[in-house]
Amino acid sequence: MEIEASIPPSRIRFKKLCNSYALKILKFKENYAIKKAYIEEINKDREELVTSSSSSFSPRKSTIRHLLQPKT
Repeated sequence: MEIEASIPPSRIRFKKLCNSYALKILKFKENYAIKKAYIEEINKDREELVTSSSSSFSPRKSTIRHLLQPKT
C-alpha cells in the first residue's frame, strides 16, 4: 500500500517527524520552558551514557547513543 501511494515507511516518517520537532524546539528562545526541559533530558542521557560501562550494553542504550550523535 505504501509503495503504491509513494509514501515512505512509517519508521522513516516517524524519524523525520521527531527530527523536525527537535529542530523546532532548538529554535526556541533560551529561557523557553520546553527547550530547558529538552536540554536537561539530553544532558541526563549523555551523562548516563558516559557513566555506563561498555559491558552493560543494551539495545536501548544503543538507540539513545545513536539518537544523541550529531547529524550534519
